[in-house]
Amino acid sequence: MINERGITVRELMQHNIMKNARIVAGERGASKVITGANIMEVPDILDWVRSGEILITTAYSIKDDIKAQKDLIPLLNSKGLSGIAIKTKRYLEEVPKAMEEEANKFGFPIIELPYDISFSDVMNAILLEIYSKQSDALMRMDEIHQKITDVVLSGGGLKEIADTLHCIIKNPIAIKDNIFSKSVIIASEEERIILDKQIKGVIKGDNVYTDLCLDISTEEPCKKFKDRIEGKGIRRCIFPIVAGKRLYGEIHIWEKTKEISAVDVRAIQYACTVVALELMKQITIFEVESRHKNEFLEGLLSQDEKARSASIKQADIFGLDVDYQYAVFLIYIDDLESHFYDSPKENGTQFKNKLTETIEASIKDKDIRLLSGCKGSTLTIVLAFRDINGGKCIKDKNIEIVKRIVEDIKQSYNYISPFTGIGRCYEKLSDLWKSMEESKKALSFAKIFNNDKIIHYDNLGIFRLLCMEHQESEIRRFYKETIEPLSEYDAQKDGELIRTLSMYFECGGNLKRVSEKMYIHYNTILYRIQKIQQITKLDISNSNDRLNLEVSLKIMSIINDTAFSSQENDV
Repeated sequence: MINERGITVRELMQHNIMKNARIVAGERGASKVITGANIMEVPDILDWVRSGEILITTAYSIKDDIKAQKDLIPLLNSKGLSGIAIKTKRYLEEVPKAMEEEANKFGFPIIELPYDISFSDVMNAILLEIYSKQSDALMRMDEIHQKITDVVLSGGGLKEIADTLHCIIKNPIAIKDNIFSKSVIIASEEERIILDKQIKGVIKGDNVYTDLCLDISTEEPCKKFKDRIEGKGIRRCIFPIVAGKRLYGEIHIWEKTKEISAVDVRAIQYACTVVALELMKQITIFEVESRHKNEFLEGLLSQDEKARSASIKQADIFGLDVDYQYAVFLIYIDDLESHFYDSPKENGTQFKNKLTETIEASIKDKDIRLLSGCKGSTLTIVLAFRDINGGKCIKDKNIEIVKRIVEDIKQSYNYISPFTGIGRCYEKLSDLWKSMEESKKALSFAKIFNNDKIIHYDNLGIFRLLCMEHQESEIRRFYKETIEPLSEYDAQKDGELIRTLSMYFECGGNLKRVSEKMYIHYNTILYRIQKIQQITKLDISNSNDRLNLEVSLKIMSIINDTAFSSQENDV
């Protein structure tokens, strides 16, 4: 990237005042940028020079000191100077060979000035060119800022910003949006074909910037890579889209048409700031919409009739109407809310959006609509079906859709293990709260039955009776009369009566299999079964007593489940 705060040595040599001057050594450094000029006629000049300057001299102070002549070039180079211009035929007949050798070694330009040239003319010409270039750069930057600002003020989004930036830098651009995954590519058809593999790699690949506490220097404001395209290397420059030390995305630019200039860099950095602000605006809109959606669902699925009626009046806003039948299902993800907080590596809105997109992308059928919300660690999802099968919602179809959604979530987030409860399908929105209550109960059992994490309410069978409203106290009393004495005995004696009873039912009452699976002697199992009967006063050979014990074990699981913990004080 060319620094447009000054002019290069090569550009200086093309000026009319330098027509009789020539570069006698260090020509490979002709691209060095001159940002100022200084005159040397004293030996301690090094205390007064600045990086980027060109030194103009007659070399009077070192004309007889060969060592000083040889040492001067390395010292000037180490100070960051861009070159030295020596007027010969005054004190030096020609540039000393020792200086030329050092200049060639360091690529430090030595310009030989003719005897009749005035130092003030050279300095004025250099400074005038520098100021002219800086003025042009400032005017262009002002014009660029105005263009990009106008785009934003007129309501333009990422595409319009990218279009404007492309017109400025004349190179292919990819704006990678980390939050909503709506990346923008601006390139000609030919460039898209040539860069197809690289563009796909950028959009689907990991971020180049991974540390959000970014430390980008002004000298190197971006990271650079060489992409091999059609047998040759094309440089790709990557700029971070950052706000508040948080990474929102990246801008990738391929130097296909021209090298990126210093003014281009400033334009890109300004565009990065504007893109970050645009994404922050979109995040705010997303969060507000999510909140309204959650409030709507909370009212629609409430047991309170007034709250339901108020939400139903807004149903058409959310795409729900009378032509559909509805079912609710709940997905519980342990500690889900923690994923929504901004972390060092992922933005909370980014996680929410990706999760929502994953769920919505699972619906392949155009006749099915979906509305999702989130509260705590539970996702609430309403499925809307068109009238099918003579007005009856097919339960199996519902389960199939839910399984596909859950599978897609697990594939996208392999560290997530969701539990799901599905309610029945209802024709009226006013009845949808019933599906919500059913899905809650199904979810509770989904957490209990570890071998089946997706449960439809209808598939609970007899256990639906355990979910009857206002039956909690009776259920707990039944538990206290049957299993609780065993639980207390185990706690006091460090016993395993509960575990033995569970294994008894798992093995279909076969004591030999119980013995083998628990690696305990048969007589010990027999003693434990007798102890269980003694404590519970139930005969395990009696079918009714046996059913009571088995059901009470399931009740124990419910009582221990967090979903029922809030009811503990009711008993």
